[in-house]
Amino acid sequence: MASDVASDASSSSPSLLSSNSTVPSTPPSPTAARRRPQSLRLNHIGIDPSEIIGKVLQRARRSSTHPTLTLDFSDYTTVQVLVDGYDPAHRGIPKQLEMDSDLDAMFSKNESLNLEVIDCALITLQDAAFDRKHAKSPSKAVSWDQKHLGVAFKFSEPNPHWHCVWAKMEEYDEQLGVCVFRSYDDVYLEKLHRTPKKSKWRKSLSRRQDITS
Repeated sequence: MASDVASDASSSSPSLLSSNSTVPSTPPSPTAARRRPQSLRLNHIGIDPSEIIGKVLQRARRSSTHPTLTLDFSDYTTVQVLVDGYDPAHRGIPKQLEMDSDLDAMFSKNESLNLEVIDCALITLQDAAFDRKHAKSPSKAVSWDQKHLGVAFKFSEPNPHWHCVWAKMEEYDEQLGVCVFRSYDDVYLEKLHRTPKKSKWRKSLSRRQDITS
């Protein structure tokens, strides 16, 4: 599903959950212009987006098996964009991370990004969801407005502007090849804590010390 940019910033600015950030215009999202929705909750899970402001993004990696975006920074810290409630052992309805086309092109480059995060915020989005699985006809499908949290980034690129990442859930009819259920879920930021590993140099040095002792 293509992402569209809201044309009327005054009526389309999203709600912010990060007290240190301001978004003057709506980041791209699954649908076109949107009204200002209320925040889903103030006590979101994960880290505060302001914690990565000022960090320099070196690499972005998308998992091929899970709805996860991994961000590696120049200070050797790593932060992931995750889907709230996703369980790798019990995946349920297929979920995937979506992002605007500019961000997708940026992250698809096989090179060091070297982009400073000049702003980051959790935002509330609202998009059209539907359920056709139990409908007798397409006209009787159940639809509703789904509020969900997205993560908005602004980088030190030549023309800094807002980018957005959000989570979508979809089920397809395998025989007809059409989507019969679509909804959205919340995303959040979390630090990735890695287990320290000895380098090859340290292992080699240790072996030499054992031989000479």
